[in-house]
Amino acid sequence: MSNRSLALIFTGALLSLTAPQLAQAQDPITNAIDALVGNPDYHLDQAISHTQEAIIHGQAGHANSLTHHAREALMNAQAQYAGYQNSHVAEAATHLKAAIKHGDRGHAHMGATHASEALTHLNAAK
Repeated sequence: MSNRSLALIFTGALLSLTAPQLAQAQDPITNAIDALVGNPDYHLDQAISHTQEAIIHGQAGHANSLTHHAREALMNAQAQYAGYQNSHVAEAATHLKAAIKHGDRGHAHMGATHASEALTHLNAAK
């Protein structure tokens, strides 16, 4: 068997294994709808995940990454609050806004402090 034939067989096998994941990755709207239908706390879970990332990056001194994840967390916290008003989610949003403000100013560690406070409130809303 030639090298070309082996390469084609290998490529075909690889595509058959990865095609479902590629198709799923290409349709983020369907993924989001499926997530929302299956999990009413989807946005809360996403807010918690992004807040945890913001804390990690803030503690490492990465202000830009802290700001990015804090913004993503804030967007999800606001979406969760719109669907289910909760004082802990509202308070988390306040701290996430402060984390973003500090991150924008390059104060990564102060941003991480506010992100940690936000995480406490997001976890309490669970």
